[in-house]
Amino acid sequence: MEELRGHHAIWRFDDALVRIGFGAGRKVPQLFKTLGHCEVPIVAVDEVDFDPGDRKQGWRLRLRLMDGADPYSRLDTTGTAATPLLLTGPQDKELVAEYFAEQLAASVRFARETDQEPPHPVVVARGLVARPPLQVRTAEGAASFDGERLRLQWDGWMTSTPKGREQSRDYRMSEIQGLEWTPQMDFEEGFIRVLLRGVDIPGAAGLEHDFFTLVSHGAKGSDETLLMAATVNTHIAWVEKTAALEPASPGDDSGAIFAKIRELGRLHAEGLLTEDEFSTKKAELLDRL
Repeated sequence: MEELRGHHAIWRFDDALVRIGFGAGRKVPQLFKTLGHCEVPIVAVDEVDFDPGDRKQGWRLRLRLMDGADPYSRLDTTGTAATPLLLTGPQDKELVAEYFAEQLAASVRFARETDQEPPHPVVVARGLVARPPLQVRTAEGAASFDGERLRLQWDGWMTSTPKGREQSRDYRMSEIQGLEWTPQMDFEEGFIRVLLRGVDIPGAAGLEHDFFTLVSHGAKGSDETLLMAATVNTHIAWVEKTAALEPASPGDDSGAIFAKIRELGRLHAEGLLTEDEFSTKKAELLDRL
């Protein structure tokens, strides 16, 4: 197994996976420390970008994934936010890093040439985000996600008076279309905002009155809210993708039940279901025939 150490992480890869483990030091971005580790299937990698950098900047190694598989790039329109798919290191290790990048790129090409079937993008994304329960804090308060509900709580030292009076709001996953994320830019505050399904939320007179937002101040809060947005959005996509797991209704005929079984088989083949989950749900459906 090839291994490369960078500033904040260690990357290892074999024929199947890139395994990423993060440090816990004071300078490690909060997003990485909260994740702890993650992994990417080799076959889900589209490109391996390597920049040798210079004495001041050092080298940069970046993975570009198949469409829909990177939950951070879909949120970060600036291309400047922290991402677990970027590894940096000092210039004196450039040759080692370049060799690693070449070997990794060769493994990606081999996977492509042998027509290995890539997993569904949401499966890849799940390996790059946190699993609930997850809580992140900013100077304005906290966001908590348990897999069923998202809570925005305003109790930080920079909480506005209107939000302080409101204290918190809860949103069921069935209500949420997704989270959008805006980083702090210059003197503009960053934030996450809850988007509701089928609801056009009227604009508020500033973030201090916007009860669908949690404001972040500085890099730490920005990293944490990015992780929350990526995690919630990936969870929503996962739930939508596995909707076929819902039990058949009493009125379903045999054709509908067999269609559900075929869908279960496809989800299992794509890695969305474990062997036990597939067998259990299949047995439940067959019992209805």
